[in-house]
Amino acid sequence: MTQPFLPAVARTAMQPVARVRVLFADTDQMGVVYHASYLRYLELARVELCRRAGLSIPTFEPRGLGLPLTELAARYRAPARYDDVMTVHCAVSLLTRARLHFDYVITVEPGDRSGLHDPLEILWAQTRHACIRLADGSPQRLPDDVVAILESCYTQARP
Repeated sequence: MTQPFLPAVARTAMQPVARVRVLFADTDQMGVVYHASYLRYLELARVELCRRAGLSIPTFEPRGLGLPLTELAARYRAPARYDDVMTVHCAVSLLTRARLHFDYVITVEPGDRSGLHDPLEILWAQTRHACIRLADGSPQRLPDDVVAILESCYTQARP
């Protein structure tokens, strides 16, 4: 049996942060969302989660800092199709002084696809980011005020 990619507790604790309708341009020849299109949806969710917590993504650059993506994992659970309305859930799952992990679940909810009566999980994903100094790419500590804001985005209590 395959182990769950994200624990059930983490999935249920995530905030729905964005709703997006699938555009034709996001689909492949089979009429389903092209796998790489999900990266844009994950970025949208990450930005919206931070914005709702009071953190603007441009907060980093004026301080000479960046938060690049260092790892990405995704599990495709079911196809999303053209014109589906997807709900993107997101939360912080790890926060250290220099690293940050975001977990995501993308769903299509009943009423957002014709004939759907139960929520349909489309994708589980996690992105991992490192705080760096833009001038030379070296690891940097996240500023204390940023850490305080991001702590409010946790899926569960910090270990």
